[in-house]
Amino acid sequence: MAEIQIAPQEPAVRVTRSPLRGLTGLALAGASTAALLGVYAYAIEPLNIEFACVEMQINAPGRLPARGLRILQLADSHFCGGNRTARERKKIDRIRRLVDGLEYDLLIHTGDFIHYDSGLELVRELLAAVPAPRLGRYAVYGNHDYTHYNMLVTLPRMWRTFQNLETARNRGANPLGRVTLAASRLPRFVWYVRNTPLDGKPIGANDTDALSALLQEMDYQVLHNRSVHVIDPSLPLDIYLAGIDDLGQGTPHLADALAAIPAGEPAVLLSHNPDIIAHPALDRVDAVISGHTHGGQLQVPFWGPAHTQSAHLSRAQVSGQFSRGHTQFYVSRGIGEGIPLRFRTRPQVTLITLYG
Repeated sequence: MAEIQIAPQEPAVRVTRSPLRGLTGLALAGASTAALLGVYAYAIEPLNIEFACVEMQINAPGRLPARGLRILQLADSHFCGGNRTARERKKIDRIRRLVDGLEYDLLIHTGDFIHYDSGLELVRELLAAVPAPRLGRYAVYGNHDYTHYNMLVTLPRMWRTFQNLETARNRGANPLGRVTLAASRLPRFVWYVRNTPLDGKPIGANDTDALSALLQEMDYQVLHNRSVHVIDPSLPLDIYLAGIDDLGQGTPHLADALAAIPAGEPAVLLSHNPDIIAHPALDRVDAVISGHTHGGQLQVPFWGPAHTQSAHLSRAQVSGQFSRGHTQFYVSRGIGEGIPLRFRTRPQVTLITLYG
């Protein structure tokens, strides 16, 4: 019988995966995701302007057309010019296509036309790109129309303000309370930043005279602390449109804005900053149309709007429609940005239809 030779088996090779390889893969995946989100937030969403339609019911029986008063709102264009010119012209082209052939009654811009004076010619291009309204063009200024800021010092400035508030809290606290305040200081500062307007340092003035001259040339009336009687018996239409100067950098006087409006007459107020909500005389106003917040600009998971830019709005009111008493509010997310990023807060132009 032939002898069968059995070859000896090679010992099994045990492959050990380094845990670092898994961590490296996760890190690469995370970095790739972050890069894609960054590209989206910079190059896609800020240019993807939407055309929003909003209906508002105010107490104006018989004073508004049956079809409603149609108001096209532009807000927070924040034009910079310079190396952002091509990007900002893409926004203008997008708006031109969105509103092409639109029929409406009033055109308004609720401020922050520019970020820097170098964006002024782009304002001209934007206003020329929008179809003419039937009845008139109106505007108010925002804080950036007056000045520009160094935002790199925002957190140190806010920390100093927060520390001053802490000093006052400590004076009124017992020893145990002071320990508790010290231990919770950092998370409370994070909460303070989350819910407080960003405190950039003003570092230069923008040329409001040049902006005013351009708006006059483009047939806009700037409603700073004054009102106009918008009337057209053929529609019928009979309401007041008022405007207030910027709450931060301007010289706002709501009493002056409403002085020529008889008590009980329907009134719509343009205010760049929706913090006008805190004014005790606002109950004379039926509707407020604002911008300024950019909708928080970045909607962060588990955090919400990156910031509200408001001292008096809740986080849910950072954009869109809501009411306070009988006064209706609409806060636009606007067209532009302070920093050129948006995430889950698409820019917008809005057609607001008022019914009586």
